[in-house]
Amino acid sequence: MIPAPSKVDNSEYTVGWIAALPHERAAAQAMLDRKHAPPQQKHANDHNTYSLGSITGSNGEHNVAIASLPFGRYGTTSAATVATHMLSSFPNIKFGLMVGIGGGIPSDDNDIRLGDVVVSKPEGTFGGVRQYNSGKATTHGFEERGQLNSPPQVLLNAMGALVSKHEMEESDIPSLLEAMGKQYPKMVSQAKEPGYVYQGAEYDRLFEEDYAHDSSKKDCDECDPAKMVKRQERYDQNPLIHYGTIASGDEVIKDARKRGLLSKNCLCFETEAAGLMNNFPCLVIRGICDYSDSHKNDRWQRYAAATAAAYAKELLQITDVAETRSTPCASDVMDKLKEIKSITKDIVQDRKRQDVFRWLTTLNPSSRHLESQKRRVEGTGRWMLEDPKFVQWSSATAKCKTLCCYGAAGAGKTIISSLVIDRLKERSAATKSSIGLAYVYCDYRDQKEQSLENILGAVLKQLLGLLPEIPETILKVYDEQAAHQKSLSSADAVDLLHTTCAQFSKTYVCLDALDEFGDLRGLLIKLRDSPSSMQIFLTGRQHIQGTVQEYFNEENIIPIEARENDIRLFCEHEIGGDNDLEPDAMDEELRKVTLRKVTKSAEGVFLLPTLQIRAVLQATTIRDRYEALETLPSNLDEAFNGTMSRIEQQPSTLFKKAATILAWIHLAERPLTVNELLCSLSIKDGDKFFDPNGIPIRKSLLNCCQGLALIDQETSTVRLIHYSLEEYLIRQDKIFGYTKAAWHSRIARTCLTFLQFPSRGTEATIWESDETITLLFYAAKQWGHHLRRADDVGETLLELAKEYLYSGLADNPKHLHILSDESRLQG
Repeated sequence: MIPAPSKVDNSEYTVGWIAALPHERAAAQAMLDRKHAPPQQKHANDHNTYSLGSITGSNGEHNVAIASLPFGRYGTTSAATVATHMLSSFPNIKFGLMVGIGGGIPSDDNDIRLGDVVVSKPEGTFGGVRQYNSGKATTHGFEERGQLNSPPQVLLNAMGALVSKHEMEESDIPSLLEAMGKQYPKMVSQAKEPGYVYQGAEYDRLFEEDYAHDSSKKDCDECDPAKMVKRQERYDQNPLIHYGTIASGDEVIKDARKRGLLSKNCLCFETEAAGLMNNFPCLVIRGICDYSDSHKNDRWQRYAAATAAAYAKELLQITDVAETRSTPCASDVMDKLKEIKSITKDIVQDRKRQDVFRWLTTLNPSSRHLESQKRRVEGTGRWMLEDPKFVQWSSATAKCKTLCCYGAAGAGKTIISSLVIDRLKERSAATKSSIGLAYVYCDYRDQKEQSLENILGAVLKQLLGLLPEIPETILKVYDEQAAHQKSLSSADAVDLLHTTCAQFSKTYVCLDALDEFGDLRGLLIKLRDSPSSMQIFLTGRQHIQGTVQEYFNEENIIPIEARENDIRLFCEHEIGGDNDLEPDAMDEELRKVTLRKVTKSAEGVFLLPTLQIRAVLQATTIRDRYEALETLPSNLDEAFNGTMSRIEQQPSTLFKKAATILAWIHLAERPLTVNELLCSLSIKDGDKFFDPNGIPIRKSLLNCCQGLALIDQETSTVRLIHYSLEEYLIRQDKIFGYTKAAWHSRIARTCLTFLQFPSRGTEATIWESDETITLLFYAAKQWGHHLRRADDVGETLLELAKEYLYSGLADNPKHLHILSDESRLQG
């Protein structure tokens, strides 16, 4: 071989060849068609030593930089370091070749022999190498920890061409090995070690998996030949080439049983390639030197290194040089891949984060908070924020753990809670301190979802959402519980709260309307066991005060009642909005009288002036508004009675619509979505098919209810204005002249009528429309509930029930699928 007359510039090298062991590097150097002088310069941090040269390709020469691992070192980390240093000194390298020896994984499907070559086979974006972690081996195989980046397209094209060539003619490996032996005779015949030549079939011994080698014996000459696996004899000694997945890790596999455990769908083991995953677009080529069992020895290592090197040369010989030079540099590719992997990692972490959040709770407190924010009038509630007890409780030196705020129904507790939450948020943002904040608005409508575990989970979810990463201890609990499909327990929730609160200097938890939570004592027990750094703000009606004091003895209490200034601000806000619509229906004198009368009649309840001012503004002339002021209700029941009367006085169609809406909301088994309510209103007794033209206009849906119902914009559900209205309706024998049993009968007829529609030839409309699919679920699930509460089933309702049950619709696969997927439909 004639040395190059001068050095080749570092920028001219396009192939990086990494050989871990000295004999792997020797085999690599022996494959060079031309040797180059040492590199012109190396990066200051590059500690590699290089052998440089070229291999003739299809239309020119590939300049190759060869480097090996430090003597005595092996493993994924060392390989990664070598590759990184190589790219720093040779910036135009396009791809890497990881060439050396490996331990074979023979199987019924893969007749792998010693000296054969295994090549990683990329598939799509998967590079063909999987990292195994022997510390986490399972009965299902190794735990996949990563995948090697695929080599560039130019190399993949060459591989395809080489596979096609070998379909027609023999590989060049034997002739390349023969040329190596002539060029370097010593490699053929080593004085004390086996050379770089075929070692003979008699030394290619594969033993049964359960037959271990006697560690006191140097070789297998005394091993029991009866324990050898019988394999068909090959017609020549030339190595075969296998393409597939290579398993890579830091541990050398020397146990046949472990080989079987870790080897699923892989062809061989090796100990360097996984380290290149994020550093080098690389192809892995391995000559098989043993069978990864206790019988392994060094006899075949040099020959295996030579066959792998010969394959690498044959591959480069068919690789287009010009196309190689136009391929993006490996360093550029890796920078882009790192960016992509960083984004992918963020996506994976976010998905895991969302999985944890879903496991913690199904509650979404933010929707109620947003609704309360919208209802809150600017300037109201300042008295709470200025109260010395609140100032001290919310300070960094707080002495009291709890601040309890009790008030009558409709006193404005929820609005005050939203104000406190926003003040704590503002303070945390202003001070940039590590303050945790979580809140829950209890709601009488959500008793099924509002479990103790869900309440605690909602607190955890919000606190964890403030952290950049979920603590590992919490992820571990989630992984263990989720693996067994277990939900969060209240005991685990308290433990996790301690872990989570430790991430903050102070934590605030605000709980509104505890009187609307079923398991109050259970919750108070858990709150009592909460971290000392947690400050608790809670509201509720006065009757829960004694229960709370059983668990928290502090007398840190602020009563909540409607303050005169707050009522005035609210009324001025309502009058201002009305003036925009009806400027001629309010003069200055009427405004003053309205403010004075409504403000003075509140009796500490905010809901009452809310209903009063709306009653006044419902009138459309100044005279009618004065008359309304003379008959203002003095308590909530009177206010509700008056509003119900005004609903009845509307035109017949509006009255019937309002009555039906309020009855559905009050008697439904769970909160109804807007779509469910719209769809139910479109159905009439006797309908034979669904007519979407009967659906009311969404925007004006609740106008007829005179403010007694509202839409939760975040969850798209409808609800009554306040829990006190629910209590009012419970006390009533009738709703707009009909008994509740009669309303149940009407609702049951609507459900069953709706369920008949698919059998009328309009199945696609019912089963595929977003507007109808949720009512379909509710109707199928709850028609029996309403039927059981009906006073007079009647012939029509009875016939509908029979027709539905006998029609087989209840056993419709789509129907059953919907019943099994409640959460999707309700969402």
